[in-house]
Amino acid sequence: MKGMPLLSVIVPVYNAEQYIEQCVKSIKEQRGIALEVILVDDGSTDRSGILCDLLEEENTCIKAIHIKHGGITKARLAGVCISTGKWITFVDADDWISEDAYKDVLNNNEFDIVITGICRYINEEHCIMQIPYLEEGIYNKEDIQKKILPVMLWTPRLSDWALDPSLCTKIFRREMIIEYLKRASETGSNYGEDSIVIFPMMLQADSVRVSKKIYYYHRQRGAGEIAPYIQDENFISKVNNVYGYLKKQFRESNCWDIMKGQLDCFFINAMEIKKQCYEYPKFKFCVHFPIEKISQKDRVVLYGAGFLGKKYWEQNLLYHFCNIVAWVDTNYMNYQRDDCYIEAPEIIRRISFDFIIIAVDDYYTAKEIILFLNELGVKKEKIVWNSVRVNHRIFEEIEGVH
Repeated sequence: MKGMPLLSVIVPVYNAEQYIEQCVKSIKEQRGIALEVILVDDGSTDRSGILCDLLEEENTCIKAIHIKHGGITKARLAGVCISTGKWITFVDADDWISEDAYKDVLNNNEFDIVITGICRYINEEHCIMQIPYLEEGIYNKEDIQKKILPVMLWTPRLSDWALDPSLCTKIFRREMIIEYLKRASETGSNYGEDSIVIFPMMLQADSVRVSKKIYYYHRQRGAGEIAPYIQDENFISKVNNVYGYLKKQFRESNCWDIMKGQLDCFFINAMEIKKQCYEYPKFKFCVHFPIEKISQKDRVVLYGAGFLGKKYWEQNLLYHFCNIVAWVDTNYMNYQRDDCYIEAPEIIRRISFDFIIIAVDDYYTAKEIILFLNELGVKKEKIVWNSVRVNHRIFEEIEGVH
């Protein structure tokens, strides 16, 4: 490895022998940026530790260390402490990153934190692409205080945080992240490890860059599986500890007035998550028909017959928000129902309508539909798309939509 690395990638490893090689391969094949990879074997009981040593022997850019099992925060801190890069980022051992990820988001500008998106990977056919809710761009201290802090931990529009706390979708200035990891490691918490690092850090950050790029692939559990940390009988007491830690940090930073309501909602949301263990379902977000742009006399094409489309259809049946003249979907043959006929999108060419409601929540799917509608000559004023995950600046990001 020539010279000092610009970026240190810390990979905590605990019983991940099935995935570690794929993870490391995706990191070390990054081009256009000098980096080091630090594998921290957190007391694994499988072959993970052996694999870490083998990977170190085979690659000059890889370091492997072994520590007593102490949880992900202590493993991250151990890696950062021996790192030599100017910048720090993290990858979990069962995840991976896309090609040329870091050179695309890291440049010579001086930022405390770089924020990017994430792909929730379930399988090859089912990936959820989540871009940051925050608008893309560069935020100075004043911008952070006005545009990020008031919504980062909780925003009513999302019924969720506006800043995903995952450290793996961030790149940090080394001096800053090491300080906050040390603080977090002293709490002994193994719940909310990312939250107790990133949220207090945002209070002190002077500069942040937000990118819509998605390069991080997070491997999700199968449908219906409940995470072990939620099933933990000490879950509520651990949430209380996180609440108390964040409350102390917010008070000491003189940000309590803008953070206390968000923190209460954060706590309540965690209790809702716990209901999963007792078969009390928690809905990820509240679906509501986009009535703010539609009147009862309007002729509407409903585009999308998946989960969101079904909810919109059922709500309109109940409350008669508008006159749905057609329901379309690219996979219309897979969505046929007894109470209506779902058609191919091409019918839009032949019918009269006032609006088209795009009933999908994924940004990239919505973007493809808008581009298709643009080819059909549908003006953007006639297209309605609401998302609970991202803001509505999609038309500004699609060149050529008229």
